Parts: sequence; structure tokens; C-alpha cells
Amino acid sequence: MSINIEDQTKKFSQAQLDELRNFITNELLSTQEELDWLSKIIIRDDIRSGYYGYWEGNFHFNPENPDEIDGIAAVIVLNHYYLKTLEQLKGTLAHEYGHHWTLTYLAVNQGMDYMKHRMPVEYYQLRGLNEQNYAHDCSKGWYYCDKEVIAEDYRVLFAPSPHDQEHRMVINSGSQLASPSEEIREYIRKLAEYELD
Repeated sequence: MSINIEDQTKKFSQAQLDELRNFITNELLSTQEELDWLSKIIIRDDIRSGYYGYWEGNFHFNPENPDEIDGIAAVIVLNHYYLKTLEQLKGTLAHEYGHHWTLTYLAVNQGMDYMKHRMPVEYYQLRGLNEQNYAHDCSKGWYYCDKEVIAEDYRVLFAPSPHDQEHRMVINSGSQLASPSEEIREYIRKLAEYELD
């Protein structure tokens, strides 16, 4: 399956869009399973916002078994207003694909509602996060959202250089967070393998 990229800006050539596709499939941690859950990537100019990119997942639940997700349609949006070059797009795409990998597998394999719940206790313990300083959302700020921390972990651990540089939470002044360890790499990788009994 080819990754659907909708370049609303018309600023990127077909070869550049193919390079973005290859970046995901050949250079990031990805499998056909979660690639099938990615409906499209949209590149657009949004001058009225402060975001560089975002991920949004829409989950369809089985009507006969409401706990079972039987379909996912996720979208990654990249804001060309801030991301002018292909390399800038790749850096943000690596972070947003980190959301896609971690949050879809947590939802499908562990039944986690990422909009309502913190990351699993195991991640908090491995990562050295505490519930007083970190939240499941951005209520304590972007740098203190556990979903943003793990997306940055994914980017730093699985993107090629130079896109693996400077974990934004680690370099944030006042942060006590260390760089992600090999244990975190294995934790993220194994999210795709874990299933509820």
C-alpha cells in the first residue's frame, strides 16, 4: 500500500513526496499494519496556528463487541507555514509518526483511550516520569504531556540523523528528563507485539 500524501501547498515535487513515503517505510520503525491505519498525510499552510504538525486518530469500534477496535483512520498534518524544506518536514513527520505508532498500538493491543488516560505505568517507571509533573494531555504544558514525551522518544530512537537530534523535552530548560534508553527503544518496539489476554 502506498502512503497517501495530499500536498495542498503544491510546493513539493512527486520525487520529494516519494522521498517522504520512503522515509517512513525505509528509515523509521514502521510495519504494514500501522501503515494501513494511516489514511493520509496532509501538507498545508496554516498561518493562524502555532503547530508544526499533528496526528489525529479516528477509531471505529465493533458494534457487536464495543471494546474491540475494528478500524482506524489516522491523519498526519504537517504545517508548511513553518516547515519549508523536505528535511524540516521529515523531522516533524518522525515525531508525528511516533504518535501514530505508539497511540494506535496502545489502543489496539492494550485498549488504552489516549484522550483520557496516561501512558501505562510501565512507561512512566522506565522513563522516570511522575504523575505530579506529567499529564495525559497538555494541561501541564506540551513539554509535560506523556504522549509528547513518547513521540519524541520515538523520533530520537528511530529516526535517522539529523532527525534524531535534540529530544525537545530533554533539552528543555528546567527538565530533569534524561535521554531515552535502550529499554525505552524496546518498550516502543514491543508495543506492536503486546496483546491483551
